[in-house]
Amino acid sequence: MNHDAPPRRGGAAPRRDPGRARARRRRAALPPPGRRAARARPVHPRCRPHPQGGRAPRRAPAGQAPVLVEPDGTVMNESLAILTYLEVRYPDPPLLPPLAEPGALARALAFAQESEATACAYDPLESLFEAGPEAMSPDRRAAVLGALSGVERELALWDARAQRTRFIASDAFTLADCAFYPVLAYMQRRGLSLAGVPALDAYERRVRSRPAAVASYPEGWSHDRARPDLFAAARALAAAT
Repeated sequence: MNHDAPPRRGGAAPRRDPGRARARRRRAALPPPGRRAARARPVHPRCRPHPQGGRAPRRAPAGQAPVLVEPDGTVMNESLAILTYLEVRYPDPPLLPPLAEPGALARALAFAQESEATACAYDPLESLFEAGPEAMSPDRRAAVLGALSGVERELALWDARAQRTRFIASDAFTLADCAFYPVLAYMQRRGLSLAGVPALDAYERRVRSRPAAVASYPEGWSHDRARPDLFAAARALAAAT
């Protein structure tokens, strides 16, 4: 799969996985750690519809990735649902804090869901795949500019969280990291800089070195090169407006 190609257009609009660092939910999703890594495929960050005629549309009639296919034939899509399913079906090692730690458990569950708000804040920048600023409608330009400020607000929120604990919801790696880190990594792939959010930058480097993260990167993945740099294109649009 070409991880830098724009979403396919034409025909019926593909249904987007609401957790787009998933398979349009941004590109660096984590395979389940420990024993689960051998039994389930990685959950992918941002959705791209599969080419017509491929096998995936039969498994995911809405035409989006990621799709989880289990050895027993179980098929599932929707990234956040996949993450929850894996935690329930393969609970050892756990990705959720125990009931004896209700605060950490609540944060892990809530932050996993909140990662979608960050994905949605970023999403309008994807339109820069399809057209240069000069070809954009006024509404689309406004959406791209709004996305820049929206992502900035989201980063400030996550940076504050990253200052409190080693991982995003607690000092242990949890389901929240599996949901949030792919969103963050995908935005970096598209040119996001974490220079102004040092705690979040340290968090990203901490997670990227985990074996599960390393094993999940698509072929040709680079942390240091944006392909393409959509954030630079958006900043250029803002400067010209």
